[in-house]
Amino acid sequence: MFKYTAFTLLACPLFLHAQPQIAHLAQHPGKHTFQPASALGPSGEQAMDLALRSAAATVWSEDFESGWNGWSVNTVNGPVDWQLTSTGNTGGFTPGPLQSTTGYPTGTWAVADSDLHGVPGVQEDTELRSPPILGLDTLPYLLLRFEQCFRQLNGDDTDVEVSGDGGQSWTIFPVNRSIPGNQSTAGAPQSETVLLNISSALNGGASDIRIRFRWRSIQGYAYSWQVDDIALVVPADNDLRILSATYAERDPNDPHFKDLPYSIYPINEVRPLTMKVVVMNNGSQDQHDIGLTVDIDGPGPNDVTLNSPVNITSLAPGAMDSLIINGYVPIAVEGPYALQFSVGQVESEDEPDDNIRSLGFAIDEFIFARDRDSMDGDYDNEGDPYELGNWFHITDYDNVLYGIDVALSSRTDPGAVIRATLYDETRTYVMETVEHTVSAADLNTLGQSKFLHLPLLTPVPLDDDTDYLVTVSHFGGPLEVYTATSGTSEPQSSLILDGSNSTWYYVTSTPMVRMNFDATVGMNEQVKGLGQLIAAPSVFDESTLITIDLPQAQELSWSLTDMHGREIAHGRLGYRSEGRLQVRLDGADIADGVYLFTAHGTMGRSSLRIVKAGNN
Repeated sequence: MFKYTAFTLLACPLFLHAQPQIAHLAQHPGKHTFQPASALGPSGEQAMDLALRSAAATVWSEDFESGWNGWSVNTVNGPVDWQLTSTGNTGGFTPGPLQSTTGYPTGTWAVADSDLHGVPGVQEDTELRSPPILGLDTLPYLLLRFEQCFRQLNGDDTDVEVSGDGGQSWTIFPVNRSIPGNQSTAGAPQSETVLLNISSALNGGASDIRIRFRWRSIQGYAYSWQVDDIALVVPADNDLRILSATYAERDPNDPHFKDLPYSIYPINEVRPLTMKVVVMNNGSQDQHDIGLTVDIDGPGPNDVTLNSPVNITSLAPGAMDSLIINGYVPIAVEGPYALQFSVGQVESEDEPDDNIRSLGFAIDEFIFARDRDSMDGDYDNEGDPYELGNWFHITDYDNVLYGIDVALSSRTDPGAVIRATLYDETRTYVMETVEHTVSAADLNTLGQSKFLHLPLLTPVPLDDDTDYLVTVSHFGGPLEVYTATSGTSEPQSSLILDGSNSTWYYVTSTPMVRMNFDATVGMNEQVKGLGQLIAAPSVFDESTLITIDLPQAQELSWSLTDMHGREIAHGRLGYRSEGRLQVRLDGADIADGVYLFTAHGTMGRSSLRIVKAGNN
């Protein structure tokens, strides 16, 4: 026989924030934190369009070992100028001194160092311009090659601009656009070789070529761009080059996220995939009958070779085009799927290494993931509360979500408390997980992929053909939580709720936050010591009666939090004996919305979702 006690709880007033619009969120103003990472694209490919040193002839070069050699600096705005350096910035947040071919360890290179010279909030615009490059008018096709190291803060622009008429007009070649916030070029501070086809700026041959490297930062006090070993080279005759490759392409105008390149698909979420490459003629001769082949190495005997049904008939030097293979549906068998994309043409290829891209995904019984399964960076909010996570699109009608998996960086403080949350496609709260106190054993260093499996308080059936957002929450305070990141995300597809201003933003680093459909998730982590909570009614106006079954005597308190995790009321119930306890929650001063009522005992806790739906 349970003993019976009743209380009435008076909650403090609450004013809920209206839900922001879903479309077109701003990018989060990234924090100035160190993150030694290489940038990977959303399909796992290297995000920058890179190439090894070409074997073609070099017709002009600059390594800055003799000073500026006629190069000039023009700073339009801000305190950051291009400078020559032989030491680089070793004391700030940049990746470190550029390790270029001639600059490292005793040479000289050029740098625009916003980390050292920038001022927060002061825009920066500085360019480094070459002297006239003469006598190359008989060469209609040229490649610009240089070595670099760059680190992105938040929307900083690095452009190479080329003039074929002595500086009267300029053609812009953007670089580093795929590098997400707080990430660096691959291998930084080791140099990365960039190869740009600048033939479109030469108009069939230019007698006076100028080159300029332009650094711009709207935010100011960002990181740096380091450049060295610049050269103009003559392209090979026959050189096709894959600029990008993917196995799933989302239309940027599609408000849903069905066609994102997920890294792990649950068995019942396998869907048709689209193989696509963008290919460029990087040579000096027309290329003909260009086709795409995708070799897929699946688990067991599930291998297949796909060929493009329509080839590119002809591609002129410097031109780009796409090759697409639609309709491939992976066999719903668990395991890795390795994809090799390759392009070929009638002509004999002179530079075959850049005709191939390798990607991959996996199929799992329970896990739905966007990250690349290897920590390459992390994200925090400098002590302010935040929620960080990813959108997923559910296609199947029979999914029940049992948990959310989260990976944390080793920079997270043990003792910090986290939880994860599920939102529907309007970013309305659906359910959250149990809270978890972080230990040192939970954390990841670069390359690791240890996940915490956080069970939802109540499993949630998911609707088919619907988007859902899953996030990890940090409540703020002196104990920092750094969420591990892996790969890059398309704009609007990974989000952060910044607790400093209660605003949603998008991020371009993919948080390691996943859906988990395993019914056994967290069975060994369930909170003990408190029985089931029941609210009558669970949707209420004036009041609701909450019943707590205590399996043993203990000290008891309660809290009420809103859908953003903000505590709006709490109280102590004192030491209570084993038995049944009932408390009445007064709704007079509670705004309409979804809340979580949690009973806290010395032996554990239990939570219950309730909804206030009145007319106040």
